[in-house]
Amino acid sequence: MPRAFFLALLCLPVLAGCGYIPLYSYSNNEDLKEQLLTIPRPVENVYRTLSLRPQLTGVQSGADKASLVNVPWNISPACRVRNLSPLSISPAHDDCRDKNFVALSISGGGSRAAIFGAAVMFELQRYGLLQHVDLISCVSGGCLTAAYYALSCDDIDNPATCPQTTNGAKRYTWNEEALYPLLERRLLWRWFGNWFWPNNILKFWFTHFDRTDIMAETLSNNLYDHSILDNNQFRFRDLNPARPNLAINATDATTGALAKFNFVFTPEKFRELRSDLDRYPIANAVMASASFPGAFNYVTLRDFRNQNYVHLLDGGAYDNLGLNAIRTAMKPTVDANSGLENRVVIIVDAYMGLENDMAKKAEVRSWTDYILDSNFFVAYDTLLTALRATQIDLAKDLLQKYQGTLLHISWEKLEDDPEHIWLANRLNRIPTSFNISSTNADRLRQAAKILVEKKLKAILCDTSRPADAQRIRSLLSPAAPPIACIQEHSDQAPAVISTEGRNLLTP
Repeated sequence: MPRAFFLALLCLPVLAGCGYIPLYSYSNNEDLKEQLLTIPRPVENVYRTLSLRPQLTGVQSGADKASLVNVPWNISPACRVRNLSPLSISPAHDDCRDKNFVALSISGGGSRAAIFGAAVMFELQRYGLLQHVDLISCVSGGCLTAAYYALSCDDIDNPATCPQTTNGAKRYTWNEEALYPLLERRLLWRWFGNWFWPNNILKFWFTHFDRTDIMAETLSNNLYDHSILDNNQFRFRDLNPARPNLAINATDATTGALAKFNFVFTPEKFRELRSDLDRYPIANAVMASASFPGAFNYVTLRDFRNQNYVHLLDGGAYDNLGLNAIRTAMKPTVDANSGLENRVVIIVDAYMGLENDMAKKAEVRSWTDYILDSNFFVAYDTLLTALRATQIDLAKDLLQKYQGTLLHISWEKLEDDPEHIWLANRLNRIPTSFNISSTNADRLRQAAKILVEKKLKAILCDTSRPADAQRIRSLLSPAAPPIACIQEHSDQAPAVISTEGRNLLTP
């Protein structure tokens, strides 16, 4: 986040509320089916309770699409909406069997990550890979796109692949014309403007309602619903059964055990809290993953087993690539009798290379450092860089152990390409923010097109990686663009890899 953004926070004492009334302290609901004892509760959030539309009868909840325990990897994408059991498929449904576990992770990075993630997904769709994804794990800005995809439809007029939502709200269409204008909105300025709504000022002054709640409403109103009073706000029960499972990652600041810092919004986790994931707003979960320290407060959940609370912050503080959720989901598929043949993990990494020229300066402070020291940002970026390297190494080791293929899509290597070094330099100047210019958005889309093709070419054209090439080739669509393999030190024409795995020499 830019330093000017933090300075703006200091210039708004009108919103420095005291939070005497315990409204809005949490937004998750108790699961009455799991209630074991009666405990004191703070004042109920009347505003949210009254604005919730009742769940329509006969419409199935999609909250199970957030599970990591039961990812239906062994059901083909075309059969996901048939409500088949992911653990067993009868002989009558042999056409629905699948032997591939494909996971996609989208890193954090504000609007930069959201647009880059969307651009890569559209490129993967062109090659036929996106359709095979069983699980999407996301962090921070990447969750803006991942959640949108998990709620959307390819064809909103086809009830077989676009089921009705539980509150009757209309789903969005998954295409570039619909999504990019939403992601390119200056969400930071819209959030800033929402501070001055009279009802938000009052809630901020006298309740636990904070600037993170305002940002969650901003995300909801701009991405996930059509109303101001969250009548049509999408919740986990509205996840599309035809889409992959969705893992939204945050960091649990209330735990003392390192292994438990990672918090994923799953039905299993909410059942531990005696809470109901069905009615939890998607935008609040996305905001929990994007609660960058210093810029936003915690997103709070109530633990209904007792009088405790769970306070969540930026998912990147623990895992900025969302790979821990993928490892958790992949564990049940390790069994040799599971029927799984191929494992593929695709990482969409919006990492921005660090530019550090402090060694050339005797005094590194700017005028803003007299109010807020910038070494906070340097320290956080350094930790994220080190954590990122560790997570990538763990992913490589995991897939090597289980004989899988890793596609790491990042513009990091573009700096080594003379043809595209200028693009890499400009991408590395895009700040981590929820504001982005149309020029930078175009550059991210351009980079996605280049990088997906280069990554696929690197695998399909490498004769030393036949197993990886076979896994990827089996997932490509017959209509996918051909991949041209240029043979160095050869007078032969470049080979073109068709989507059916045949080498075709160009004339």
